[in-house]
Amino acid sequence: MAATVTPPAPSARVVGEHIRVSPLTLLVVAFALIGAYVMLQENGLVLSNWLTVHEFFHDGRHALAFPCH
Repeated sequence: MAATVTPPAPSARVVGEHIRVSPLTLLVVAFALIGAYVMLQENGLVLSNWLTVHEFFHDGRHALAFPCH
């Protein structure tokens, strides 16, 4: 015996469930993006002590095969 499936009526709307994201998750993602920017891209545009930041992340940039100079 085969099961039968009836499709929804044309007037019925199928609405998905909303995804709930906690504020803590958004904060962690924001800090991760800011950290990635500082580590990989910052060359003095935002931070005034760019040479210190550059030297701090210099080996990490090369380890990730990301050009920095």
